[in-house]
Amino acid sequence: MPFLLPLLLAVSPIQIDGLFQDWSDGTNHQEDAKYLYTLVELPNKACLQQLPEQKVVELGEYTIFFSPNNKGHGVSCKKGDKWISPYEAGVIFAPTTASTKFEVRVHKLHQKCTTSFDFSKNADIRVVSWNVQFGALLKDKPRGVRLLKALDPDVLLLQELDGDDTNEQLNSFLEQTLGGTWFTCMSRVHGTERHHQLRSAVCINQRTKFTNNLAPFKALYGASIFNNVPVNFFSLHMRCCGGPTGEAEDQRQEEAKKIRNAIDTSTDQTWIVAGDWNLVGTTKPLKIVQSNTLAIVDAFQPDGLLNATWSDTTSSFTPGRLDWMLYSPKTLEIVRSFVLDTSDLDIKTCVSHGILQEDTAKLSDHLPLVADFNISQ
Repeated sequence: MPFLLPLLLAVSPIQIDGLFQDWSDGTNHQEDAKYLYTLVELPNKACLQQLPEQKVVELGEYTIFFSPNNKGHGVSCKKGDKWISPYEAGVIFAPTTASTKFEVRVHKLHQKCTTSFDFSKNADIRVVSWNVQFGALLKDKPRGVRLLKALDPDVLLLQELDGDDTNEQLNSFLEQTLGGTWFTCMSRVHGTERHHQLRSAVCINQRTKFTNNLAPFKALYGASIFNNVPVNFFSLHMRCCGGPTGEAEDQRQEEAKKIRNAIDTSTDQTWIVAGDWNLVGTTKPLKIVQSNTLAIVDAFQPDGLLNATWSDTTSSFTPGRLDWMLYSPKTLEIVRSFVLDTSDLDIKTCVSHGILQEDTAKLSDHLPLVADFNISQ
């Protein structure tokens, strides 16, 4: 379907981050050499994939149905008269939480663009937060080894380890892969259903004190010493699914309050809090934990255009930012950050780091969230 509205040719690509600072005033549609963009506005705050009735958006040759009538959630897409996957059209939008305004993008070119990328770190510590989808890190070890060697973390904050995984297995795997002496602790299994069996972990490459294990959900934190400063690392995995109202959102907010309480009752001042927040409703759980003491790590994929950390081409839900990292800005300086999507990387970069373009997508539906910090004395 032709795009009839006038377009302003963007000088540089738009970052799909839900912040809109790269949109010119009064402009609702843009394009560049690779993508078409549009702004979508709603009369009331809501999630585009959880609307009470469908929202239809025409963009280029595509018709996009947000919360389509036949499903009531997710996204459907047509190219002309043919139904296609929204992933085939490259549909992506932000924010994925409730809002009255969204930026939406589709592919203009039907080919993946790749880029070179520098993995090097030049900071006191590198922290990687990663949901490894049903324990895939220890099930697909060759792929896990490749990715971990490329990332070279000092601290791993993991989510969705399998209930049968043990600290000993994880320690052994990390020491064989990355060297050094690793210390890990996993959250407790708290039920018989599969999602209750999944566990979070804090893994640190030096002697560590594990301080707390929050039940009955998948979160725990541990402390260690870097540059003579005690640093606390929180790995969390909040309740999934739902929208801006309902039981799931209420539970996420309750879980956030428990995490905030653990921080407030500690005498330690330096925190890194990360994991799968499952922010598909509101940003309130993030704001509860953030309070007035923590800052957000703003990380983008190697192409610099997306901050989405989750995708699943078999799903009717489009890519979104489910994984977030917070840190204490008074004692930590963020040096660099990124979300690793190996499909963004050119062949030369992949070969130089011993990884494959399909590695992140094959291992998990979540991407590693990486941040390098310097620590103030």
